[in-house]
Amino acid sequence: MARISDISIMLFPWGAKNPSVHEIVDAAKLAEELGFYSVTLPTHMTMPPSWLFRTFPNRDVLDAMVVVPAIAAATSSIKIGFNSVLLPLLPPYQWAKYLATLDVMSGGRLIVGAAMGWWEEDFAAVGVERKRRGRLFDEQLEVITRLWTQEKTTFEGQFYQLNDMPLEPKPIQKPYPAIWIGGGVKAIGRAARYGESILCFWPDEEQAQSLWIPKLRDEGSKWGTQPKLASFTFAYVAEDEQDFQSNLPKLREGVAFEDPSVDPTRVTISGVPQRCAQRINALMQAGVAHFVVEFQFHGLESVSFGMRQMERFARDVAPLL
Repeated sequence: MARISDISIMLFPWGAKNPSVHEIVDAAKLAEELGFYSVTLPTHMTMPPSWLFRTFPNRDVLDAMVVVPAIAAATSSIKIGFNSVLLPLLPPYQWAKYLATLDVMSGGRLIVGAAMGWWEEDFAAVGVERKRRGRLFDEQLEVITRLWTQEKTTFEGQFYQLNDMPLEPKPIQKPYPAIWIGGGVKAIGRAARYGESILCFWPDEEQAQSLWIPKLRDEGSKWGTQPKLASFTFAYVAEDEQDFQSNLPKLREGVAFEDPSVDPTRVTISGVPQRCAQRINALMQAGVAHFVVEFQFHGLESVSFGMRQMERFARDVAPLL
């Protein structure tokens, strides 16, 4: 049975209307008050000229690595984290130190959403070759988890080398904070080895049952783990059918990021409250264990718009779960 605590909120350090850190922190505080599981932010260096972003009147991107500590300081119980940190963009020791410190600062509330990254501008900004991101990502995960669990770490990889290197403080959470691996089917092996969950784009019920769950089970058996399936998706709680139809173009543009033929009514949590609840319950029955939802159409709408949607979800959808 689904609950509001099975749902996390994604907030954005960018927008068609520039958000302030104060606004984002207020949204996180509201999410905590309403009972959502976590709030997460993306960590992109830049904004690409494609997809939804082509309509933005600005190119501003706040640094999520600054914003999330502000959220940690302003909240007390909600989980906090990233969706996702792009590990290939910075050295693994820097990630391990920063994330361990954030886990300590938040009292053990950190979720480490981690991904390879996809748009070229992020890699160009820091001088990293995008074509190497998969191999970099694998070494990063190994180095970071070793630094969190070993007194001193020695590692000799293709890209990173450490010799008898300590890291203090260690994370509060043991053996280390939950890692949610963002990616597609090819990332399931990494999620099974290092992560608590695979966080993927909007699987429908058939995909969850026939593709994701069997592969997660198979890969988990290799490592003695039980990785979960988490879905990242757009959400919109409509007042009525007319309201939903007026916002359907934004949903369609959002899911077209992966495949223009994808039906947004099948993969988003959207519509009148009863339909939103039905979608969540159906996906959970198919094997989705957790949802990371965004109420701002990836930044097309303002922080205040997203906050009103969070309140409507808690008031009108949560009781139906």
